[in-house]
Amino acid sequence: MSDPEANIHVLDAAYKPFPTFAEWAARTSLDTVRWDRYNASLKEKASLSPEVLNRAREIAKRFAALDTGAIEGLYEVDRGFTYTVAFETSAWEVELAKKGEHVRPLFEAQLHAYDYVLDLATKAEPISEAAIRVLHEEVCRAQSTYRVMTAVGPQEQALTKGRYKVLPNHVRTRDGADHPYAPVDVTPAEMARLVGELRSEGFMAAHPVIQASYAHYCLVVIHPFADGNGRVARALASAFTYRAISMPIVILSEHKEVYLDALENADRGDYQTFVDFMLSRSLDTIALVNESLRGALSPSAEKSVEGLNRLYFTKGGYTQDEVDAAGIQLIELVHSELLKATSLNSNHKLHGEARIEGGGAFSLPGPSYRLPINGGKALHVSFSSAKPANANKSRQYTLCLPKDAGSDDDVLLNGAQGDDTFNARMDELVPISGVLRIRISLFAERVVSEILADLKALAEQTLRGQG
Repeated sequence: MSDPEANIHVLDAAYKPFPTFAEWAARTSLDTVRWDRYNASLKEKASLSPEVLNRAREIAKRFAALDTGAIEGLYEVDRGFTYTVAFETSAWEVELAKKGEHVRPLFEAQLHAYDYVLDLATKAEPISEAAIRVLHEEVCRAQSTYRVMTAVGPQEQALTKGRYKVLPNHVRTRDGADHPYAPVDVTPAEMARLVGELRSEGFMAAHPVIQASYAHYCLVVIHPFADGNGRVARALASAFTYRAISMPIVILSEHKEVYLDALENADRGDYQTFVDFMLSRSLDTIALVNESLRGALSPSAEKSVEGLNRLYFTKGGYTQDEVDAAGIQLIELVHSELLKATSLNSNHKLHGEARIEGGGAFSLPGPSYRLPINGGKALHVSFSSAKPANANKSRQYTLCLPKDAGSDDDVLLNGAQGDDTFNARMDELVPISGVLRIRISLFAERVVSEILADLKALAEQTLRGQG
């Protein structure tokens, strides 16, 4: 007998059968107060729409399915990547593809496995060997080979799906020791014994977390398949939480070390540590689902941003900055024409000026108008006459912009104290029309003419001693 064969016989002989459920139940307990508190918050949301509940369930499933492969080292994940894929954010498929072409088929197979488990849970039938073998087929559907250690080193061998192992699959643990699993020849009997325990009256009446932890641990102890046992165990455990809370148990890759520690403690007879671990992961899942449901009930950030962005566009499709620019262009064009008109009508006895003023308090014609974003602006035009006919006359026009400008809405130069108002439609301003330029010239000439007429009357009153 060769050394490898002798070693296999030693490991086969060292196999320690999994405990009965009665023994497991007698040596474990569950913090049902925490479970009930978390579960109550989940039950409060049971009245939500099926679409919202199914979406939360789908997110939890995607978390569980993605990281179950990462725990086995089939690919690497991190928290951000898992979040992206689980929530199906806009870039999730791109990020998944970056991991390698083999990753998506593995992930999809694991998703189908959790769908199969959900179907099992929905039917509420006792777990059978046939169901566990089908679960193995589903979870390993995208995997054609597995790596084994031989006398000549690691080798890739074909993976038979849905059938119990035909070769020993003892493994080397993290500390370098060899860990025995069920020998090939006793595996069928051990699986039959496990299914018998899962159908027992005590097991059927137990808490779902106790059920999940026991089923998971026992299957790992047997290690009935050539590969994929951890993935099958985690999916099988979820059958019991699916029945209780309609959610799988989410075990993330970041939990791997604590997870393996808990399994090793159970191998030494400390079953409670593994029960506590499974409870924590179950509560994590409930908290994750609750947060997903709360998020689904909250307004979409994307829609809110879209809505906020729309506030910066008017009904005519203009940005508020474009409306401001149109208004500034109008007041500057009118200012330019008034400068020409005041200059032409000024002499050593008569002084005219036109200027744009900022700041101060400006009135608006109504609630549908606003001042420019960077502060109010007004156009001030005035004439004054020299002594002895000393008089002054002025007008002021405030720039008023439509808050929700359509193409036919007016930008105003709103006259103060009953003075007239100049209006220009947005479609005249963007772009500036030829007719508008003519209207501006006529307006400037008229304003100057009217101010001068009023100034003449005031100057005459002054000379008569009536001013």
